[in-house]
Amino acid sequence: MHVNPEIFKAYDVRGDFPEQLNAKAAYLIARAFAEFTRGNNPARALKFIVSSDARPSSPELKKAVIEGLLDEGAQIIDLGLTTTPFHYYAVVKEEADGGIMVTASHNPFRMNGLKLSKKGAEPLGHGMSVVKSIAERGIFDGKKPHREVVEKSLVHEYIDFLISKVDLSKAKDLKIVLDAGGGMATTLLPSLIKRLPCKVVLVNHDLVFDIAHESLNPSKEEHLATLKNTVIEENADFGVAFDPDSDRSGFVTHNARFFRADYIGSFFAQEFAKSEPNVPVIYDVRASSMFPESIRATGGKPILSRVGHRFIKELMRKENARFAAESSGHFYFRDFFFCDSDFLPMLYFLQFLSQTTKTSDEILDAFDVYPLSGELNFKVQKKDGLLENIAGHFKDARETQWIDGLSIYYDTWWANIRQSNTEPFVRLNVEARTKELLQEKIAELKALITT
Repeated sequence: MHVNPEIFKAYDVRGDFPEQLNAKAAYLIARAFAEFTRGNNPARALKFIVSSDARPSSPELKKAVIEGLLDEGAQIIDLGLTTTPFHYYAVVKEEADGGIMVTASHNPFRMNGLKLSKKGAEPLGHGMSVVKSIAERGIFDGKKPHREVVEKSLVHEYIDFLISKVDLSKAKDLKIVLDAGGGMATTLLPSLIKRLPCKVVLVNHDLVFDIAHESLNPSKEEHLATLKNTVIEENADFGVAFDPDSDRSGFVTHNARFFRADYIGSFFAQEFAKSEPNVPVIYDVRASSMFPESIRATGGKPILSRVGHRFIKELMRKENARFAAESSGHFYFRDFFFCDSDFLPMLYFLQFLSQTTKTSDEILDAFDVYPLSGELNFKVQKKDGLLENIAGHFKDARETQWIDGLSIYYDTWWANIRQSNTEPFVRLNVEARTKELLQEKIAELKALITT
C-alpha cells in the first residue's frame, strides 16, 4: 500500500513527512483527484492550480503532485509560494477545475499535507472519500500526453482585488502592527502594505519554516506576545497576526488585549447588517453567546455550524451567508467566494475602525461580557460512549444539540464537547455568567471526560 489511509482527514490530507505522507502518496493522490474531477468524461481537458507553503518538504511533494497531474493530461498553473487564500483566489480567477495546495496549515513543520479544492474553490466535501478510494487502489489507465506547466504570478491582481473590497478613505490617521509569523503572509504583505493609507509596522517578516520552530497559532493568546509588545511599543491602534498558511488571523487591541475571533465576528456581522439587514451570518459551536445575541439585536440571522472549513463553506453557500466566523480565527466572506481570507479580516477591521469614534478596546468591551474557558483539550483513551454519558449526566439541560459533538445549554451556562477532526483530542468549551460558575462547570466536565 503506497497511501496511508490515516492521512485523509475530514477537510484535507495531512501527515508526518515522510513516514505518513511522501512523494509517492502525493503523486497517487494527485492522479486520484484528477480522475475524480474528470468524472464520467474521460476526454475532458483539465486545468489545475498548484502552489505550496515553504516547508522543507513542500518542494518534493509539490513536484510529485505536478507529475501526477501531468500524467493525467492536465494543464497546470504553478503559482509558486502562496498563502492558502491566494491559492483559492487563483482557482477562481483562472477558472480552473480545481487546485492542490501543498501545506499542513498551522501543524508542526515536520508535517505536510494537501488542500484540495474543486472549481470555484469549493471544498471537496464527500468527494474526499472518493479520492481516498481511488488513491488507495492506485490503478490508473496509463499516462496521458503531458500538457504544459505555466508559472504565473497573480500578486498584483490579488492585491487589487482585496483593496477593491474595502473603503479605506478614512484610515490615514491609524497605525497598525502586522505579525507575519514567519509564514506565507510574508510573501504578500510588503505589496499590500504599499497600498494602505495608514502607518504599518511589520514584524516576523522573514520566512521561517524550520522544523525546530514553533508555528504561530493566532487562536492562542500566548502566541501573540510579540504582537502585543509591539502594539504597546508603537502605540498602535490594533494588531493582527497570521498563521503559517495565512488563512487564520489573531487580533489584539490598542491596549494589547486579545480580541477573540467570535467577538471580531460579532463586530463584523453588526457592521455588515448596516448595509444588508437580515443578513445570514454563520458561527460555530464554540462561539460565545454574544455572537447570536448581538446578531439578533441588529436584525441579522445567526446560523449555527459545525467546526471546520468544509462544513462552514457548504452552509454559507446554502444560506447565501454574507459572512462566517470560526473561533479558531478563520473568517469567511461571500465576496471572497465563500472562502476564508488572509487579509480581508484585517482590511475590514481597518475600515470599520476608521469609520467610528470608538477605539478597538471600546469595541471589544461591547462583546467581552461572559466568562469563557477557551478551548480545552484532553487526550482520552476511551471515547466510545463518552458524549452519551455526559448527555445523560446533564439530562435536565434546557436544550441539547448534536450538531458537532454535544452541546448542552442551561440558563446560566453552556458547554460544547466534541472530538477533534484532525487531532487525537476531546475538545471542551464552556461559557458561564460568572467566573465562579465557569470554574465549577469546567471541573465537573473535566472529571466526566477524563474518568
